[in-house]
Amino acid sequence: RINFDDNSLDISYEEWRDYLLFHPSSELRDIIHSWRHNYLDLGEDLGVPDDFTPEEYLSGMWWRHLVAGGCAGAVSRTCTAPLDRLKIILQVHGGRKSYTMKEAFVYMFKEGGVRGLWRGNGVNVIKIAPESALKFGAYDWIKNRIKGPDEERDFATHERLIAGSAAGGISQSAIYPLEVLKTRFALRKTNEYKGIFCCVRKLLHTDGIRGFYRGYVPNLLGIL
Repeated sequence: RINFDDNSLDISYEEWRDYLLFHPSSELRDIIHSWRHNYLDLGEDLGVPDDFTPEEYLSGMWWRHLVAGGCAGAVSRTCTAPLDRLKIILQVHGGRKSYTMKEAFVYMFKEGGVRGLWRGNGVNVIKIAPESALKFGAYDWIKNRIKGPDEERDFATHERLIAGSAAGGISQSAIYPLEVLKTRFALRKTNEYKGIFCCVRKLLHTDGIRGFYRGYVPNLLGIL
C-alpha cells in the first residue's frame, strides 16, 4: 500500500489520484500494450487492427478479443440504429424535403412504427463478423510481408499505419455490398422489400453488379 500523508494503511481517492498523476509509465510500449487490450473495436471506425504477440496467439486471446469486440459492436450498433437511420434520411432527403431532425424522426415512426426505427440494422450487424475477420487476417498477412524474414524486429508506426490502411481497404472492398444493402434498407418504405434477397434481386435487376459499389471510391479514399 502507498501512503502520502498520514502513513495509515488506507488510501484516499486524492492519494491514489496523485500517485497516478505523478508516476507515469516510463515505457511508451507499456501504455500502448495496456490500451490495445482494454479497447474494444465497435466496428464503426476502421482503426488499426490489434497486433498480438505469439504468446497471445497461443493462449487464444486473439479470438476472444475478436468475439468480444463483435458482440460489443452488435450491441452498440443496435442501440444507435435509430440515430444511424435518422442520419441517412437527413443526408438523402434533408435538403429536398426540408426535414428537421424532429420531422425526420416523426416520419420514420409514422411510416414504419417502432420496428421501422431499426431498418437496416440486421445487415449492419451481419457485416461485423466478416469485416472484423477480413481486417484482422489481411493486417496480419500484410504485416508479415512488410517485416520480411526478420520477424523479431519492432513494427514501426508508419508501417503499422500502412498495414492498417491496406487491411481496412481490403475488408471494406469485400463487405461494401452489405453497406449498400444497409443503406437501401434504411431508406426503404414499408413492404418495399420482403427481405435481404428480395433487395439483392431488385438491385441486380435495376443497376447490375455496379449498383453494389455505388459510393465505393469516396469510401475507400476516406479509409486510406
